[in-house]
Amino acid sequence: MESDGDQKVADAEKMEQVSQISEQALLHDDDPLGWPLWRKYYIVILMSCFTTMAQLAPAMLNPAFVTVAKELHVTVEEASYSTTIFILFAGVFPLFITPFANVYGRRPLYIIFTLLAIAGFITSAASPSYGGLITGRVLSAIGCSIPLGLGAATICDLFTQGQRGLPMGIFAWATTNGPHIAPIAGGYIAMRYGWRWCNWVSAIVEGVLLILAIFTFPETLFSVERAEKVKNSALPKLLQFGKVHDRRIRATDFFIPLKMLKYVAITVPCIMYMVNLTYGSPVFAVTGSFICNRIFHFDLGQTGLFLGLPLTVGCILGELSAGWVSDWIINMYARRHQGYRKAEVRLYLLPLVLLTSVGLATFGYCIDHQEPWIRAAVCMAVAGFGTQIATTVTYTYCCDSYRSHSSDVSVTINLLKSLFAFNIGFYALPMSTAIGFTKAFGTMAAIGAATVIPVFFLIFYGEGIRQRQGAPKERYLQSSPVGQSSGE
Repeated sequence: MESDGDQKVADAEKMEQVSQISEQALLHDDDPLGWPLWRKYYIVILMSCFTTMAQLAPAMLNPAFVTVAKELHVTVEEASYSTTIFILFAGVFPLFITPFANVYGRRPLYIIFTLLAIAGFITSAASPSYGGLITGRVLSAIGCSIPLGLGAATICDLFTQGQRGLPMGIFAWATTNGPHIAPIAGGYIAMRYGWRWCNWVSAIVEGVLLILAIFTFPETLFSVERAEKVKNSALPKLLQFGKVHDRRIRATDFFIPLKMLKYVAITVPCIMYMVNLTYGSPVFAVTGSFICNRIFHFDLGQTGLFLGLPLTVGCILGELSAGWVSDWIINMYARRHQGYRKAEVRLYLLPLVLLTSVGLATFGYCIDHQEPWIRAAVCMAVAGFGTQIATTVTYTYCCDSYRSHSSDVSVTINLLKSLFAFNIGFYALPMSTAIGFTKAFGTMAAIGAATVIPVFFLIFYGEGIRQRQGAPKERYLQSSPVGQSSGE
């Protein structure tokens, strides 16, 4: 006689098998889940370019803080607020946008807010005052917040659970590496053309992406009613706007991302991610100018290379070990369990996140003991590797756990990450100069490693916890009924 536990597993497997059959056989002709792979990946790459710019643009000024401070008559610390204020607004603003994205779709928001981002970058580039610079950065941060808040949801619109790891990895790489590429370009741009051109270049690139979005970025949110209406219209699909889902936006919709925090499968991975990402990436940005100037005596171009290249290489290697590997693991699990895909299988890559702490602690030691810069660079690459694993694992696991709320999950992840990273500029460098880089970076490494431990328990108990907590009561009609069944 089967036990209750065996019966639950059997029931779950049956549901998953029905879901997989539904995904193949019951898709509407216009459902994004059924689009050709080339089209899906084009959208992912274009959306990831928006995401890269959202992360790259604020960090391009990092190597030039000293120059900005001199020209605008402020301190270097005040100049650095132009980056931290961007991080804050880009993290918080998607809270106010997600309800509209779940009713009116993704495409209008990508286009409208990219226009706002361009206006913000132009304001920052042309402003003669510090106040104007900050105002422009706030506007551009709000404009750039859309891909950060909706990127994961856009991928869930396009891909089923067993296909999601690789595209989510591409998006995660864009999220992580924008700030790493930025100083490489920003250092040389500021040195040759002046710091204002860091903002002009951002405005130009966003303009190119806007043109591509207008003519080639389709709506990915799906409903049958909307699809039939569009099909019967004389206007081209890309020129049709309006509600995708015929429902009203309620005041409570704006709080759904915050309500997601009550779910253990969201909160625990998000805490791990926000800590390890902040200590594996932004911490080098806010301390790097000081280190490169005082320890290594680099110029602006060399500073940009040191801050960007090691982390970029580390994250590339990390993603090569994350997205597609995650898909392979979960699909292999499904073959052995009659098509059932357990979200917790994504967490098998978790031990690699500890490399963030290894790289962080050894980096601090290298700086305190004035080791050659190449050793410090290798330590940064190791930290970048672990950071990329943390990013991909968090996004894929959380979205797999609550697929019908993937837009809210994405906003929640981005919010926590941004709020935690916003504060790093206020304590990382003062603490390092006060107690030494070895102790300061060692402390941060220990905190990062400690946040990984609770996530290990989700590998064994996460599925049971999710079943006991249930799913959010507020449900958006996302992608399609078939799509909804695939991820929960």
